[in-house]
Amino acid sequence: MHSQESISREGGLMAVDLGSVLIDLVRVETRLYNGVDARLKDAGGLTLPQLEVLSLIRDVPGCRVLDISRTISITVGAASKAVDRLEEQGWCRRTVDPTDRRSSVLSLTADGATAVDGATPVFEAATRDTLGGLLPEPDLERLAHLLRTLRAALQPTTD
Repeated sequence: MHSQESISREGGLMAVDLGSVLIDLVRVETRLYNGVDARLKDAGGLTLPQLEVLSLIRDVPGCRVLDISRTISITVGAASKAVDRLEEQGWCRRTVDPTDRRSSVLSLTADGATAVDGATPVFEAATRDTLGGLLPEPDLERLAHLLRTLRAALQPTTD
């Protein structure tokens, strides 16, 4: 599990240590995530989780807490608490869904839209500087394809 190499040659065949691949993937994700989050915080803006949720609210018409939960793979309770904190900051609001009064629709406030607009270029620069500088373009395209494939395979089905 703690080997330095996740792929080795055994008898001329490639053997993949899936445990090491998983650990490497998690460590890389953590370092990239923390680096981008730090850049956002240093710029005096949003944290990466705040930007992610606020961007979803902006980009998903009629966004609900359930949409956030499903999109970023967190529980409905965690998504609801995240929205509560964003509401407390004055960055979003909940209004009753006119088509289903049991549900709320989320929207950005003017301050929330300004915060997202200010944080987005910082996010883009941070991802370009961190991830973009690590691999050549063809490798980044392949990585993006592999991650989309994994994410789709891991996405729970909804009834």
